[in-house]
Order: sequence, then structure tokens, then C-alpha cells
Amino acid sequence: MSTKSYRKPNGFKFLIAAIVALLIFYSFKLNSDYKKLEDAFSEQKIELQSELDEIIEDYRNINVKNKDLSKRLIKEINKIIVLRDSIKNLKKSNYNLIVKYSRKIVKLERENRRLFIQVDSLNKQNYELLQENIVVKKKLNENNQLAKSLTAKNETLMQKQEVLEEKMSIAEVIEIDNFQAIAMKERSSGKLTSTSRSRRTDAFKIKFDLQPNPVTSPGKKEILIQILDENKNVVAAKGNKIMKSGDTIVFSDNIVADYDNQQLGVVSLVLVNRGDINKGKYTVNTYVDGQFSGKTDLSLR
Repeated sequence: MSTKSYRKPNGFKFLIAAIVALLIFYSFKLNSDYKKLEDAFSEQKIELQSELDEIIEDYRNINVKNKDLSKRLIKEINKIIVLRDSIKNLKKSNYNLIVKYSRKIVKLERENRRLFIQVDSLNKQNYELLQENIVVKKKLNENNQLAKSLTAKNETLMQKQEVLEEKMSIAEVIEIDNFQAIAMKERSSGKLTSTSRSRRTDAFKIKFDLQPNPVTSPGKKEILIQILDENKNVVAAKGNKIMKSGDTIVFSDNIVADYDNQQLGVVSLVLVNRGDINKGKYTVNTYVDGQFSGKTDLSLR
């Protein structure tokens, strides 16, 4: 019985060599693809962090006076910082998380757009309110200037009116002329004659003429006679009256005359007690229609 030795065919060697070569090729390709994937992961990671840094900077550059919106912005910034730090600490094996975070950033950008639109709207409203406030302040300032101008004009007019009223008041004064004050004594017959002795004085006779005045209004005019001794005491006081000046005077006699703007003679007789009359100087003041018109003096011995 003959014995034959077993030999591997050459084709099998070539198959093994081809498989080994193919494994080497795919191993190299896998390593190459992994390196590319790793580089892409790093680039995407850096890009996401950079994008989040820009968003954080945008948030920090927003100037908002609205307290509620300002609190919301701070909350959003903190949320973005947490997301950025999470990406920064992301391991190379977490490829799926890159996709997840990318989606979060897309959602975040949509929220940012809505928030920034709201901020822009509020800033626009604030700007419009600021412009309105400027216009109102300008108008208010113009009104204040106008009010000051009107006040100054009014003060000027009031001063002119006061001057005019003062002039009219002076012009309306009815002056007196031929003013005389005579001490009188009563004889046994009842007749009154003049005297210069105080202890014989029973009356004072006052006479004067109201001068013509076309400015004052005609009609009834009250005339007050005031007799003062050396001590400024009113002789034979009859009553008191408030003058146009606001002063109150005590008078010795009052007369009502019908004045028609023409010269009018007036006579007053003031009766006194001899015992009340002392020697010295006496002053007689006359007031016509509430204003001082003139005075005269006499002396008794």
C-alpha cells in the first residue's frame, strides 16, 4: 500500500495572505476614521463653546432697566454658562452628547431671538418714552418761561395800576380852601362871639370851602371834623370812622354835604364844656369822603 504526503495548496496561502492584507487595510482605515472622528469631535466641541461664549457676551451687553426682564437675563446667562462648562468637560467617547448639545444650542438661539426681540421692543418703547419726556419737558419749560413772562407782565401791570390808582386817589381828593377855626363864647343873650381865652370857650366854629374837582364823582360826601389838643386828645369826641387808608380816626363832628363838583361852603359848630378846654394850641383836621383834606391851628390863652 503506497503512502502519499498531504500538501496545502498554493491557493490557500494566497487566500490567507489576502485576508491578512485586508485586515491590515481595514484596521488602518478604522484608525484613520477614528482619528478623523476624534478631530471632528474636538472641533465641534470648540465651536459649541465659542458659540456659547458669544451668546453669553451678547446677553451681558444688553442694557435693560426692566427689573423682571433683567432677572430673566441673569437666569439665562447662568443657564448658558452651565451648558458651556458641560461641553468643556465632555469626554471624547460621548459623541452622542455633541448632537444633543447642538440641538440645545439651536433651541437656545430660538429663545434668544424671542428674548432679544422683546428687549428691542422695550428699548424702543423706552426710547419713545424718553423722546416724549424730552418733548414734555421742553413744552413744560416753554410754559414755565411763558408763565414767568406773564407773571412779570402782570406785576408790571399791577404796579402801573397801583400808580394809577394812587394818582386817581390823589386826583379824587376834594381839597379845601379858606380854612378857619374860631373859638366861640356864648353871651347871656345866647349869641356866640369869638374869643381867644380857653376858660371862656363854649364852642369851636370851623368853616372852609370845598374846592371844585371834576375828577371825583358828585353826590353825597361825608365830612369829618377832628379837633385835637396839645396832647393829641380828641376834643368833644362824637364817634370813629375807618378811612380809605385803613386808619381809624375819632372825630368831633360829621357833616354830609351834597357836592356837585363845584365850590361849596361848609360850616361846623362843635359845642364843648368850658371846663374841658385848657389853654394851648389846638389842631383841626378835616376829612372829606374818607380822605384827609387839610388842617388848621388855633391857640387859646
